[in-house]
Order: sequence, then structure tokens, then C-alpha cells
Amino acid sequence: MHPGPKGFNNMKPLAERKLIIVLGLLIIFGLITGSCTSVSPTPEPTMTATPTSVIQEALTATLTPTARPSPTPTLPPLGSEGNPVKIGFILLPEQIDEIEAAEDIAFLIGRDTEYAVESLIYPDFQSLSTAIIDGDVDLFWLEPLQYLYLHQVGAAKVLLMTNRMGVYAYGIQFMANQARGFRTYFNPETQENIGDSLTALQQFAGTRPCFLNPQSLPGYFVPLGILANTSTPTLDPVLAYTYDAIIRALYIREICDFGVGYTHLGDPLTAANLIQDLPDAPEVIDVIWQTDAIIPNINLSTSPNLPLYMQLRLQEAFLDLKDNPEGFVLLTNALNVQVEALKEVGDGFYNPLREVIIPLELDLQAITVRN
Repeated sequence: MHPGPKGFNNMKPLAERKLIIVLGLLIIFGLITGSCTSVSPTPEPTMTATPTSVIQEALTATLTPTARPSPTPTLPPLGSEGNPVKIGFILLPEQIDEIEAAEDIAFLIGRDTEYAVESLIYPDFQSLSTAIIDGDVDLFWLEPLQYLYLHQVGAAKVLLMTNRMGVYAYGIQFMANQARGFRTYFNPETQENIGDSLTALQQFAGTRPCFLNPQSLPGYFVPLGILANTSTPTLDPVLAYTYDAIIRALYIREICDFGVGYTHLGDPLTAANLIQDLPDAPEVIDVIWQTDAIIPNINLSTSPNLPLYMQLRLQEAFLDLKDNPEGFVLLTNALNVQVEALKEVGDGFYNPLREVIIPLELDLQAITVRN
């Protein structure tokens, strides 16, 4: 073997060594670069509610049990011991005798009808009317404007009318001193009017009346309504507060030009105390005009919700009080007004009064509660 050119055999190991050195440097460089590069942590997967879990949660909230209301206790039949028929009276707590009379009335009606009946006592019309409207009272005694109000709101139906001093209703009269020069349209002998109300009452236009008080039906509202119906404007009234005072004012002529009084229940011109002081008053003062009996007495009304067969049975029991010697005595005491008889009437009995007060457009609730 011939030897190669000089130095060839020494070059191969040198080239290998260079290659190894380069590879080593590359590895070292890669390690250094990797150690200087931050590695972000792999984020943990976020749990997202699936539609199924959302629906399940909604159903769970929706299906939460609701507490059931406790059942309303059922009352025994009306008229039995646990649910008596209730009769309302307006009396003050100190009116012991009147309250006892009301209780005795309830006993008599219960014995006649075989219903359980009790009396309920109220201090004023406001509390009674609230109980009536709420359905807490079945029968009750009402003055005319009280009845018109409760009938208007559908809470009262008249059953019976009381008789006082021989009449079931009364009227009013217009009076004036003869010296005032008004012409009279009333015949005292026949107790009848002559001519028409328009001619009689328009004489008072522009003059001053004497009335009773602003809460009085016969002494204020009815005369105002009649004057309005006859288109008779007057000056502001003088309020005398008693019929006796009205007549005395007319007698002396310097206070008012005409006045009003009641009729059919007696004659204020012949009242004993007046005649004693002014014996010539009936000759000095004339009745100019007199109305018919248009103002009903106190009535017995019922709730329209009371069954009709019970209304009729209770009505008959009250009518039977005439056969009991104590019946109307007890009723007189309980109502604080003379009761001589009872009779059946319908709502039409109140129409003449309604026609008189229509022009006044009265707030019946406010008036009756105030009184």
C-alpha cells in the first residue's frame, strides 16, 4: 500500500471532532433557551351547566309546595242557635231599659217564629249602617233618610211601617203672620189646600224663612225641596231649633217672614206651652199651604240577602205583636218613639218624599252619618 498524500489521514479525525463540537454547542444552546422560556400552566376545564341541569333547577324551584289555606268554617243554618237572626237597634250603652226592651222584642219574635233571634245594639247610625252593608245584621229600624240611603246602595228593603199618633206618615205646613199680607191657600175647616202650590208658595220669593235646623227632614230639607220644586228662591233661613221658637218669631214679625211646622201629627199652633204664653197665636198666624203626608215614620227594614220565606215569617211575627199586651209597649220603649200599630208597605211608599228632595241632590250618606 502506498501512502496517500501527506496529512490526509490526519484530517478525518479533525473533521469529526469539529462536528461533535458543533452538535454539542447546539444542544447546550437549546437547553439554555428552553430554560429561559416560561411555560403557561394548562387551564383546568370550566364546568358549564348543561341545559338539563338548568331545567332541573327551574323545575325544582317551581314545584316548591304551596301551603293550602285552612278551610272556612261552615255556619249553621240562619235562625239556628249558632247563627241567630240579628235585629239592629240604635241605642246608647246607658239606655238600660231600652236595651232590655230590645232584648224582649227579640225573645218574642224568636218564640213566634221558632228562630234563634238576638238584638244587636249600636251607638249610632254610622256603626249600624256599616254592619248592615257588611251583612252582619238581618233586620233593622230606619228613619226616612237612613232608609233612602241604604236602599240606594242595595242594602235595605222596607218590610213594615210604624204608626205614630194614628198616622204612618206626616207632612209640613208653611205659616206666616196675617199682618205680613200673604194670601192663604189652606182651608182650616176642611184641612185641604185651595189652588195650587206654585201660586201659594211663590208669594215667598225673596223673603226670609224660619227653619228648624240643618239636620231636620221636616224642618229643613223638605221645605227647601218644595220651594225648589216651585222655583221659589228665598233669603238665607233663620234657624230657630224648635217649632215653638219658629211660631214665636212669626208672632213678633221682626225675625223672619214665614216659617214651617209639622202637620198630621198634631198642630204646633195649638201646643199647650205656646197657647199658655200666646193664646191668640192661632188667630194671628195663618197656614198658607200644607203638604200631604209625604214623610214616612220609622220603618222595619230587612237585608235583601235574607231569604224571602224568612222575611215573610219574621214580618208576620212583628205584626203579631198587636196580640201581645206588651208588644207595642216594648217596641215603643226600644225605639224611643210612640208605636201604635204596624203595617206592610213597599218601597213606593217613599216616592213622594223622593220627588220632593230630588232638586237638592243630597249626599244621603254624609247627612245620615252626621246625624
